[in-house]
Amino acid sequence: MFEKQTLRTIVQALQQYSREAKDIFDNAMASSSNEVIVLAEDLVQYALEVAEVFPMNKRFAGFIDYKRARWSPFVSGLMPQVLLVDAKASKENNRDTLQRSQLPMDAEFRKSDGSIGKLAAGVPGHLEIPSATSEPIYAVTTTILVHYYYKDNLTGMPPFRDLQSIYVLAVPHGRLKDRYNPDPDTTFFGEGKHSSARNEDPRIRVYFSRLKKACPWRLQELKFLPGHDFSSPRWREGESLEEEILLPFSYLPR
Repeated sequence: MFEKQTLRTIVQALQQYSREAKDIFDNAMASSSNEVIVLAEDLVQYALEVAEVFPMNKRFAGFIDYKRARWSPFVSGLMPQVLLVDAKASKENNRDTLQRSQLPMDAEFRKSDGSIGKLAAGVPGHLEIPSATSEPIYAVTTTILVHYYYKDNLTGMPPFRDLQSIYVLAVPHGRLKDRYNPDPDTTFFGEGKHSSARNEDPRIRVYFSRLKKACPWRLQELKFLPGHDFSSPRWREGESLEEEILLPFSYLPR
């Protein structure tokens, strides 16, 4: 429930900023796919700054684009949280690649050759924060991926690309491993692309369809319809595919 509430807030913030985000994403010059990713990182940073709640004076050290220690509203009161949001941009709309430092759960998966692959989580389950009392505060970590899916304009003239959708994924907390990844064949993970010859760190893939199958609300999509300059907001609800429904919402200022 806590991860769902966080995801909902982020989806609404991205939707509210979607008109300006599409204009910038489509028309900003970028000489490589890596520069497009940097563009996505900047858009996520700006969109989420206006959605921030009650910050804590504590920094999370890690290789994730947007990191905030904060007090987050919840049904039982304010919860200490470390919000970790990583931005992606790709011409693929079915998977994302994570480094170990971005992985919140010990992962197991089946490789293409049938062997079992494993990657230990690099994101801790919580961050210990000193408090005014003798007892520390334990801020739970929440990992979100924001994936900008686009197509290139091959004419070389603006708009340089066409933003199709913004996918927003809530990667389950490590304590939920027994539900989402109890064995290598029950998983939304897959083998990542890295080169041991070049001493690249191991990577892992998150597959959108597998995550949605495991829990539909964990994969949200803000889709840009033809002729519209802002995203069509639909909230995906449901704990299973049998329960999946799409609910409209709109908080975009006119």
